[in-house]
Amino acid sequence: MAIKKSQRDGVTIFKLEGRIIAPHISEVTDLIEQELKNMEDPPNLVFDFKDVTSMDSSGLGAIMKIYTDVQPRGGSIAVINVNKHVKNLIVMARLITVFQNFESEEEAVNSLLNPLNQPKQ
Repeated sequence: MAIKKSQRDGVTIFKLEGRIIAPHISEVTDLIEQELKNMEDPPNLVFDFKDVTSMDSSGLGAIMKIYTDVQPRGGSIAVINVNKHVKNLIVMARLITVFQNFESEEEAVNSLLNPLNQPKQ
């Protein structure tokens, strides 16, 4: 499992790679929690799942924990390139309405920066 961070117009993009499963979840949460400490409010994050081969409930729990840290600060989370396996996991956990899902990084960044100008999904 690996994670790469980049910035685009003030939005932080995390490109996840490999298997997002226990026992390596703490690598993801520790890195992102450290990044959140250094961010100004509100934090806007995009998670790119393009290179994720699998994710279990621990991975989903980690993303939910991050959401619970970001949401009270007025931030938002978007996901892109969600494969069928990850999407099924999100749907089964009934979290499909929690995460904003977009087809591209550009769409996600634009939506996070201009939430009132985006159509409802």
